Amino acid sequence: MRIPNLVLSTIILFISNLIVRILGFLYKIFLSKVMGETGLGIYHMVFNFLMICIALTTTGIPTALSCLIARENALQDKKESNIFFISTLYVSFFLSLIIALIISFNSNYLSFRLLNDRDLNLFILAICPAVVLITLSNVFRGYFYGIKKVIVPAVGQVVEQISRILFVFLIAMYISDNAMICYSTLIAISIGEAVNVIYMSICLYKESTLYNRFTIRVKDFYYSSMETLKMALPITCNKMSSVVLQSVSSMIVPSRLVLSGMTYPQSMGLYGILNGMVMPFVYIPFTIGSALVVNLIPSISQEVTLNKYKSVKVKINYALALTVGVGILSSLFFYFAGEELCLIVFNNQTAGEYLKAMSLAPLFLCLNQTLSSILHSIRKEVIASFNTILGMVIQVIALYFLLPLPHLHMYAYIYTVTATAILTTILHTIVLIKALKELKC
Repeated sequence: MRIPNLVLSTIILFISNLIVRILGFLYKIFLSKVMGETGLGIYHMVFNFLMICIALTTTGIPTALSCLIARENALQDKKESNIFFISTLYVSFFLSLIIALIISFNSNYLSFRLLNDRDLNLFILAICPAVVLITLSNVFRGYFYGIKKVIVPAVGQVVEQISRILFVFLIAMYISDNAMICYSTLIAISIGEAVNVIYMSICLYKESTLYNRFTIRVKDFYYSSMETLKMALPITCNKMSSVVLQSVSSMIVPSRLVLSGMTYPQSMGLYGILNGMVMPFVYIPFTIGSALVVNLIPSISQEVTLNKYKSVKVKINYALALTVGVGILSSLFFYFAGEELCLIVFNNQTAGEYLKAMSLAPLFLCLNQTLSSILHSIRKEVIASFNTILGMVIQVIALYFLLPLPHLHMYAYIYTVTATAILTTILHTIVLIKALKELKC
C-alpha cells in the first residue's frame, strides 16, 4: 500500500467520522428536546454501562484481527485469512452472547444499582442485543480494515447512525411518553447496528479475498484464536485499565478540590466546566487521529510481514508528521483563540482560561494515540499498554496530592494531564526507537 492510498483511506475515514459526529451532535440536541431530563439521564446511564460491557469485545480483538488479516493478506494466503476471521467471529460472538445473557439474567439487580428502581429492568434488557451486534460489526470492521477496504466500514458507520436516528424520529412522531421514547432510543442502538451488520455482511459475501469456507478445523481454530487473543489481551487490558483509572480520577477530583478551600458545589462546577466545555475541544484533533490509526495498524503490519522496512519507516514518519502538524495547529489555536472560542460557544470565561492553559495537551495526547498504534502494529503492544497504564497511575497519584493545594486547585488537573501525556509520549518514543533499530529501519 503506497502512501497516497494511506492518505486516501485516512481522508475517507475522517469524512465518515466527521459525518457521524455531526449527526451525533444533532441527535443529542433532538433527544434533549423529546426525552426530558430524567429520560436523558437514564439513557446516558444505561448507554455508559453498555460501553463498559462491550469494552471486552470491541477494543483489542478487532485491532488484533485487522493486524493479522493484513499480515496474511500480504502473503496472499486466503485460507489463513479465512481461519483468523472465522475463529475471531466465533470467539467474539460467544463472548458477547455470554455477556448479554449475564446482563439479561441480572437485569433487576442492575436496574436497581444503576437506576435505583428494579421496575426499570426493561431499559437494561433493551441493550442486550446491542452487545452482540456491536461486537459483530466491530469484527467485520476489523476484517475490512485488514484488507484495506475502508469504504465499507466508513459507509456502514454512517448508515448505522442514520438508521438509529430515523427510527427514534419516527417513534417520537407518534409517541409522546418520555419513558417510551427513552426505551425506543436504547432499542435504536440495536436497530442501527443490525442494519450495519446486514450491510457489511452483503459486502462480505461479495468480497473476493475471503476464502469461501465458513467451517474450520478445531486445530486451526485453537491456533488462530490463541494468536488473536495473545495480541488482543494487552490492548483490552490497557483499555479496561484506562476506563477504571479515568473513573477513579473523576471520582477523586471534586472531593480533593474541597480540601483546597472550595465548597463541594464549587468544585463540581469547575469540574463540570473542564469536562463539559474544555475537554470536547481538546479531543477534536482525535477525529483525524482515529481515522489515521485504523489505517496505520494493518498497513504497517503488512509491510513488516513483507520485510519492507524502508516502507515501514516512511509510513511511520508520515503518520508522526501528520499527527504533529495537526497537534501543533490545534495547540496554537487553543492558546491564542481558546478564550474567545469559549466565550462565543459557552459564554464562559473560566472555560477559556482552562482551554488556554491546556493548549499543549492535544499535541501530546494525539502523539500518544499514534505512537501507541505504531507499537501495536510492530507487535510491541505489551510495552505500549504498560506505558499507558503507568502514565494513568502516575496521573491519579499526582491528582491526589496536588489538587488540595490552594494555589493550584483545578490547574493541578490541567498540568497533571499535560505532564503525564508528555511522559507517556517520551516512553513510547524510546520504545519505538529501539524497535526500529531491531527492525533495521
